[in-house]
Amino acid sequence: MFNCKFSSCEHVSQTVIEFIQHSKLHSNAPNFMYNCGVPECSRICRKSNALKSHMYREHTRRGSSVQRCKRFETPLKCVAQFCTFTCDTLSSLIKHLKSHIQEGLEIKCPVRGCDCSFTVASSLASHFSRKHRDLDYALLCVSDPTEPSSPCSQPCSDTFLVEDTEPERELAVDETLYLQNLALLYLKLQGKLLLPSSTIQTIIEDFQNAHEIGLSHSYMILSQKLKELGIQEATISNIIDEISRADLLKMCNRDILSTDQKRKSFFKNNFNYVEPVPFLLGSDENGKECFAQYISINETLATLFKSKSIREQHAATRLQPSTENLIQDVIDGEGFKGNPLLKTEPSSVGVILYQDAFEVVNPLGSGKKKHKILAVYMTLTDILPHNRSTIDHMQLVLLCREKDFKYFGMNKAFKPLISDLKLLEDQGILTDDGIVKGALVAISGDNLGSHCIGGFVENFSRTSHFCRYCEIDRNTFMNEPYTCGTPRTAQSYQSHLEVLATSDTVSACGIKTDSPFNQLNNFHVCQPGLPPCLGHDLFEGIVSYDLAMFIGHLVQEKHFTYIQLNRCKNQFNYQGNDANSKPADMSPGSERLSGHAVQNWCFLRLLPLFVGDRIKDPSENEVWQLILQLREIVELVCAPAITTGQVAYLKVLIDEYVCGRQRLFPSSLLKPKHHYLCHYPQLILQFGPLIRLWTLRFESKHTFFKQCARKLHNFKNLCKTLAERHQLLQAYLSAGSLFPLLVQVEKGTEFYVNDYNDRIRASVANQNFESQSAVACNEVTVKGTAYRKGMYVLLESNDVELYVGKIHLIIVLNKSVQFVTQKYTFVKLSDIGVYCRLGEAQEDYVCIKQEDLLDYYPLPSYKMCDVSLIALHHSFPQTD
Repeated sequence: MFNCKFSSCEHVSQTVIEFIQHSKLHSNAPNFMYNCGVPECSRICRKSNALKSHMYREHTRRGSSVQRCKRFETPLKCVAQFCTFTCDTLSSLIKHLKSHIQEGLEIKCPVRGCDCSFTVASSLASHFSRKHRDLDYALLCVSDPTEPSSPCSQPCSDTFLVEDTEPERELAVDETLYLQNLALLYLKLQGKLLLPSSTIQTIIEDFQNAHEIGLSHSYMILSQKLKELGIQEATISNIIDEISRADLLKMCNRDILSTDQKRKSFFKNNFNYVEPVPFLLGSDENGKECFAQYISINETLATLFKSKSIREQHAATRLQPSTENLIQDVIDGEGFKGNPLLKTEPSSVGVILYQDAFEVVNPLGSGKKKHKILAVYMTLTDILPHNRSTIDHMQLVLLCREKDFKYFGMNKAFKPLISDLKLLEDQGILTDDGIVKGALVAISGDNLGSHCIGGFVENFSRTSHFCRYCEIDRNTFMNEPYTCGTPRTAQSYQSHLEVLATSDTVSACGIKTDSPFNQLNNFHVCQPGLPPCLGHDLFEGIVSYDLAMFIGHLVQEKHFTYIQLNRCKNQFNYQGNDANSKPADMSPGSERLSGHAVQNWCFLRLLPLFVGDRIKDPSENEVWQLILQLREIVELVCAPAITTGQVAYLKVLIDEYVCGRQRLFPSSLLKPKHHYLCHYPQLILQFGPLIRLWTLRFESKHTFFKQCARKLHNFKNLCKTLAERHQLLQAYLSAGSLFPLLVQVEKGTEFYVNDYNDRIRASVANQNFESQSAVACNEVTVKGTAYRKGMYVLLESNDVELYVGKIHLIIVLNKSVQFVTQKYTFVKLSDIGVYCRLGEAQEDYVCIKQEDLLDYYPLPSYKMCDVSLIALHHSFPQTD
């Protein structure tokens, strides 16, 4: 028996064919993979044919191989003319007959009574699998092949082929599952692939017509065959009518799913669909009523908790071990730990909001800002970090035209959202596990959006108080750039509002209005509750401007030219993830780098490999040392796990960098973003690793709405169209798992330890792979990170040396991934800030589990002056 492992399905199949056919009824579910039906086997395949081959090879063939290799008392004789070959096993006979076919002979089937002949070797083997399973020995030709005998009538079995198959026979289909799978296909076309409704309707109608024409042809052949058997025409007509009425595709396409309206009704009634609610903002200056689209947070959360995958994530975050002095996620931050609701009720969920305005059409020309949309998204702290970096689980909360948002104000635009958040704090939502409450933890966004949400001034170039974290003024910042002012608190925020109410000034200490989110019991914008944006502050701000300035200075000192830099950069042999974010060319005299955030990050990381050998006296060059300081700051800020000791070191590094930057380039004034950088150490303690609130992952969600607008060409009520399409997408995703599999293997073979050399066998000697179903492969994806043969992983480190393993083999057993690596020793070259390999690898191989690595991120090795070098992607936790 074979058990279906999809979600809550409890179907049990008796045969492999039946199991494969049943699995196909789940094929349109999101993130669906074909799981082996054997309960104790964990093999997962992307395609049904791969699963079918696996199940036949591993779970049915072992018993049949005995039959195939059975020795016969009377020798079997070759049926080829003039050949005297004899053997005592059927497998030997088939192998011998194949050799004749390869010589160009036509070979007759050796089973008496069978008239088939073959000129293709594979056809002979397939013929035995289909026609002569469980073959009786008496029917084989042991003497004269022309001797008359009764034809073979034995039943089929999995006996003779390497690729065993079962007899193709009609199996009953679950009509409900068939309808649901077909509806998921149409929902995927509409919600995920973003096809217009009219296009989907055309596809359905044309495909149905083609299907019916094909059936008519089949009915005609069936009718002819039945007439040859002497069946009356009336009976034949009744049979064909009965078959026609039982056509599942016709029943669905001609009735339940026949129109766009019926399909939408089916989607809303049978999948977890949360309806977008239009709410009136008011009438604009032209007297036209303006609406925004709101999706209830509480309804969305209630729907999410119906998903098994979300409930598992919610439980998993509660079980995550916390290490003292190690900060790995938002839940390790002081803001989360100090939240009154999350502290007193551990089952509560933490909510993270993100807001941003974006253009859905060409931002240039006459349509500029006409269709600019303000979007608010939501995610949860109760989702594991590697899953939080995907976009499918991100939920839409609000869509509003930006000009309407500015005209009516954020109090009106956010009114239903604030109301729902209050209910979530006070009453919670009802789930299968009981009442679950929630609290807002943070609101992410760029600086402009965050200052707008927080009620702070949005002019960063001229206003005196430009910081939302402290009360520093511009003069103090220019004179003492490393200094942070008095931290803002809820009390000081309120006192400034009182001053603002009694004066005629536009702002008081940088505050211009009260934030509507301060109405919540467990959140305030000055907790702080508005985390920084690494993409805009660091990579498109400080790195972009400062690195361009530093490079310009080095060019002036004639260490290299822009042409040499661009040539080295373009000829560089990028590997791994670096190949997906190659830096952009740099123009002579440019004030900033021209790439986007990730490109600028890659540029900074690999700059020592581009031009490090061209720097004269690097240890004495202050500008070059400033670049290395900036690289180290970025490594620490972007670390997914960081210790409190490293946070203290980061504070020292930032102070030194800001002071050195001002001293070496006094004519280039520091920007407010340099001041925000000074707050990063404290903000890491408050929010956890800042890379966990990486706003560029939220910005990836914009792509869906941009594609929607461009494919549908419907701008009459744009927010409504986008909101409905997104909710259809979420309904589709809710039908399966919101998250991809923890471990994904593209191609692999069964791991047999004796097939490998002595060093590999020695490295896995204690793993007990022999008695278990393990898979060996050259590439695997674990928690969204791809590992490949030849990449380097960090094994361990000390004060001086870094031990790195080069992956030679990847072994997957259930959900555990282990790497067989060759161990190398690296040391840091302080002059260029990268790690250099010392000597050759150790003789013995090391087998290590993925979760035991020093850092999860795999790194490529680059050659410079015949030396292997590694540039870290980010820092790894270091114990004191």
